[in-house]
This record gives sequence, structure tokens and C-alpha cells, in this order.
Amino acid sequence: MLTHKDIDNTNKIETMRMALYNEEVLYEYETIEHQYLGYFAGVGFFSVMSWMLYDFSQDMLDTGGVVAFSLLTIFMTLFFIFFGSADIKRIYKFTKNGILTEQADVVPEYAYQCIRMIGRVGVVVCLVAVVFVGPMAFVGAGASALLSFKLVNFRLKPMMFETLYFEESVIIKSSKANYVSILPNADLLVSGNGFISNGKNINEIFNTLREFYPNGYFYEVEEEDDIYSHYKYKEFLHPAGQD
Repeated sequence: MLTHKDIDNTNKIETMRMALYNEEVLYEYETIEHQYLGYFAGVGFFSVMSWMLYDFSQDMLDTGGVVAFSLLTIFMTLFFIFFGSADIKRIYKFTKNGILTEQADVVPEYAYQCIRMIGRVGVVVCLVAVVFVGPMAFVGAGASALLSFKLVNFRLKPMMFETLYFEESVIIKSSKANYVSILPNADLLVSGNGFISNGKNINEIFNTLREFYPNGYFYEVEEEDDIYSHYKYKEFLHPAGQD
């Protein structure tokens, strides 16, 4: 566990962070955070694009343009729905020296396969354009070509976060928000973190934290805003060396 003496020991901190990936997992919790904004964005985008398609098709677009515009509308609408509204899955892994958090969007694999297929088709189209039109085809469609090549390898890439235990930390749980905030009495980059739960295991996580923060200050509040207005939270916002 880190102490105030370790705050400026960058080498020790980085070594401990990297070691978290190989340490034995003592406790593990999985939470799901539901997202809905993408559904509204998808419906709104589809409505606007449908109106534009109807308006442009009167005298500005031919049959090919209508088909291309329609496909773009459908693709972007599905993209908003699948990726903009994807639930967020977090896996918290407690080890003897810290917590490893893995975060990823919950998106069906067939959605990624669809994007990769579109990328492959785009690559073929770009190559055919170069053959028949010449290198100048990339001048007008350069962005599309680069995007197509990038989409070929489009896949899920979880984000990883490391949290090291700091001997003196304040841990506050918001009951209504199902959220736990950890703030060390040190630089936030050392060991600051937050835990979001769907409510089913927030108490388990909070009690588990008690085991790994024996010198921690534990509090429970109602609203999430109460966390940031808590006197102990404000006290720990400053590095110990600057108190």
C-alpha cells in the first residue's frame, strides 16, 4: 500500500501499476450501466435525413443518389442505435496492491462484423476506382479510403484503468446514484477512482473496499452531489504535501 513517502516515487508507482495485470484476483465484480441517448440520436437523425431525402429527391438527386443517401441514413441510424446506446460493462478486479478496472461497450459481435464488411466493400470500391480513374480518385475520396481501411479491423477494445491502494483515502457511497468515489489524500493520479453499479452489488463493492482500505474514511450519502460537497472529500482534494 502506498504512503505519503511514495507520492513522488514515479518508478515505484508505475511498477506497481503494471504488476496489477499479473497479480492474483481476490475479488471480482461486474456491473452494467445502461445507455439510452443513442436511441434518441438515431431517431432524430433518421427523421432529419428522411426529410432531406424527400426534399432533395424532388429535383436534386437521381435514382443512384437516392439509393446512396438512403443507405447512408440507414447505416448511421443503426450506428447510433448499436454504438451510441451500447451498455457499458465494467469489471472490477481487486488484487493485493490495487484495483484493475476493465471497461467496454456491450455491442453484439454481428454489429462489428457488419462494420468490418462495410470497410471491406469500401476498400474494394476504392481500389476499383484507382484502376479505372487513376490515382486522382484518392484526391476526392481520400478520407473515405482511409476510413474504409480502418473499418476493416474495427473491433471491441476494452479500456483499462489502474487504481493503487493509498493508506489514507476517503471512500464515499451515494445510495441513490449507486456510485462509490475513492479519493486519496495525495495526487489524484496516484489512486483516484470511482465505481458505478446497477444497484445490485454496490453494497458488496463498498464492503469489499473496507477490507483493502483499513485506514480509509468511509461515509454514506444520498445524492451523488453530496459526495463532492462532503467536507472530507474537499479536504482530500489537495495533495498532502500542500495541506
